[in-house]
Amino acid sequence: MLFLFTAENIWIDPWLRTKSHLMPSIVPEAFSGAWFLAFAICGIVLVLLVVCEILVIRDRALHVSTKIGTGITVLVAVLLSAQWFRVTSGQPRVLRFERASKIHTVTLTWKASTSHVAGYNMYRTTTSGVNYIRTNHDLIKGLTYVDDSVKSGITYYYVTRAVDDRGNESVNSNETRAVIP
Repeated sequence: MLFLFTAENIWIDPWLRTKSHLMPSIVPEAFSGAWFLAFAICGIVLVLLVVCEILVIRDRALHVSTKIGTGITVLVAVLLSAQWFRVTSGQPRVLRFERASKIHTVTLTWKASTSHVAGYNMYRTTTSGVNYIRTNHDLIKGLTYVDDSVKSGITYYYVTRAVDDRGNESVNSNETRAVIP
């Protein structure tokens, strides 16, 4: 069950969204209530699995091959859960150890809105046209933004939204793409 849940979230849903942008995502948005509930339930299940594995290892009546088999199963469940967390929380890279690499930045500029605005918000995604996540903490007052949280080997898609004095946002600007080497 855990494997099917993880496979759907990590491979099937992103594959479906690349085939049609009209297809809604069935993965809960990162840090939403549904995502947090799924994360909490998976966390509780993983803790119970580890506790059960410790009890299995300590049981002298079980054969060593049974202990090894259940240990491998629990390890796979933990690794798949870690991968699910990384993918659904906006970190789509495969779980692996990385050495320090060159720091990249993306500098974005745009033309001013024709309406009166208090500032702008910048949104980013790794899948064109969907699942934009706001990258700026404070309202951008000028017409330039530097994104210094990009990672090598990923293509990012950006849109801006004008914000008025009451905090209302406009629709997305035209999307722009940045390929990070």
